[in-house]
Amino acid sequence: MNVSSPRHLFSCLALLVLLLPACSRDKAVEPPPTPVRILAVAAGSADSRLKYTASFVPKAQVEMAFKVGGYVEDILQVNGPDGKPRDVQPGDQVAAGALLARVRVSDYAAQSNQARGALNEAQAQLRQAELDYQRASELLKGGYIAKSEFDRATELLSVARAKVEQGRSALQAADINMGDTELKSPMACFVVKRQVERGTLVKPGTLAFVLSDLSSVKAQFGVPDTALPLVKAGDSLSVVVEVLGNRSFPGTVLSVSPSADDKNRVFTVEVEVQNPSFELKEGMIASVTLGGDQPGQALGMVVPLSAVVRPADGSAGYMVWVVADSGGKPRVAGRKVQLGAVKGDTVAVTSGLAVGEKVVVSGASQVVEGQAVNIIP
Repeated sequence: MNVSSPRHLFSCLALLVLLLPACSRDKAVEPPPTPVRILAVAAGSADSRLKYTASFVPKAQVEMAFKVGGYVEDILQVNGPDGKPRDVQPGDQVAAGALLARVRVSDYAAQSNQARGALNEAQAQLRQAELDYQRASELLKGGYIAKSEFDRATELLSVARAKVEQGRSALQAADINMGDTELKSPMACFVVKRQVERGTLVKPGTLAFVLSDLSSVKAQFGVPDTALPLVKAGDSLSVVVEVLGNRSFPGTVLSVSPSADDKNRVFTVEVEVQNPSFELKEGMIASVTLGGDQPGQALGMVVPLSAVVRPADGSAGYMVWVVADSGGKPRVAGRKVQLGAVKGDTVAVTSGLAVGEKVVVSGASQVVEGQAVNIIP
């Protein structure tokens, strides 16, 4: 019977110690399970219409500021509720071209008169320079004056003409400034704000009035990208106002934003609504329904919007993470889906899922294909 020597046993043990780390390196270490929340896919309701909240903004809103400075000496007078004239107030309606306010015009009238006087003087000098030039021209032809004297007369004529042009520009600028002492309404509108009083010393650029044209209003609301196929510019759309007894106002889609808002990722839609009686006010809340006038189209399966992510490989479309047991552990598998209508914070899934399947609804952006997950309440 052969007995291994102690030296032989020691060599075997040393070789075993060297091989163990190599074996452990060959075996990948699985990351710890990612905590997620899941939800079973449910059947949707029978109403496929999409309801959104909108708010009204004016057809146009203008901030009126003084272009020149001075003391405010006049403000538009209108009849108040008591029938007595008073300075125009927020909420008053004004006509197009109405004189809203005026700064003291006498200062600018003096500048205009001064510029006009300077122009008259320059024109008189020009007439004299033209006579001198004609005389010098005749004398030069007769040989009675030197060429240098004729050149001097020509130079003086050019200077006189330049002074006249300069005077005309100065007078034009003075007249423009005098005209800018008045603020006139560019449209028939309502006064939203008035920020000056009689006697106020204003600087150029001082905001005096904010005006709004409410002859028509725009209902603005945001839609996700999944709802974009349901609305386009030119579509007819009804806008319902609850505070007016759920009255429906016909409207026309003016525009659909070509880019999503950076914060909430929705696309702004504007619907124009005619407002001849001015019942619709800026800031009023309304509701808009997309997806047809009649309910009854089934949504099929629905999942929360938080469950839907873009494919990890960067391809087009959408996917969800489906959770199923594998190897005794719950693991995720990506599943491409076709989406339908959005309703509230849920979205219809038209294909790719079955009712009852469990999908990740919280933590969907933190998992990868085949990863084990820890399901939390």
